[in-house]
Amino acid sequence: MADLPDTRNNLAPRCADTATAKAPPNKRDTLRRITGAARREFAARGLADARVDDIAQAAGVTKQLVYHYFRSKEELFGCVLDESSAQAMATLLEHDLDHLSPREALRALLDNMLRPYHDGELRALAQEGIRYHESHTTPRNSFTGMAPQLNEKMRTTLARGVASGDFRADVDADMLLAMAALATTSAYVNRYTVATLAALDVADAADAETWRRFAVAFVLAAVERERGTLDPLTRAAR
Repeated sequence: MADLPDTRNNLAPRCADTATAKAPPNKRDTLRRITGAARREFAARGLADARVDDIAQAAGVTKQLVYHYFRSKEELFGCVLDESSAQAMATLLEHDLDHLSPREALRALLDNMLRPYHDGELRALAQEGIRYHESHTTPRNSFTGMAPQLNEKMRTTLARGVASGDFRADVDADMLLAMAALATTSAYVNRYTVATLAALDVADAADAETWRRFAVAFVLAAVERERGTLDPLTRAAR
């Protein structure tokens, strides 16, 4: 989900310091308070309307100190996006799927893709991030750095399903992963389309559950060698 702007020189280590023990404790705590306050501000007001003054006040620091660590509001936003992306990817990758049957492993992987979007702040940041990426090329990106591990999870799961006879053998695992990500999570960055065409608001818990069931069933239906009836492509839960 997250990138950082080209204009920064040494922000990447600073962003990394907030999630590791590399920085001195006082500095690490300050950075966490700044990025935490920034995450809330950007999620609530968006990049354009967020104010560094308000971020500094919420973090309990001066505006000058914010600019000491981040040269611009856009740099700070990029750091928040990268940290949010790294956290979501780490959570997704930590789940062990090997003990599950191939079908249940794929279902768990899809469910885990959706789980971070239960967080309202992340949903808002995801929408802002899409707009941000359209006009920013960025050198540091936790999503692209960790994506190969996610690709490997999908390849392993699909291969097990082919070997067991549960899944079709003519499915490209990387294309499936990309399509699965779009089929599941894009509803949260394009709520207008889903609301208009399906009358669902994924910010609502019941509607989000309806979307989850349908999206997961849709992806499963694409790879099953024989279509089952456990996951009907309907609104209502069976």
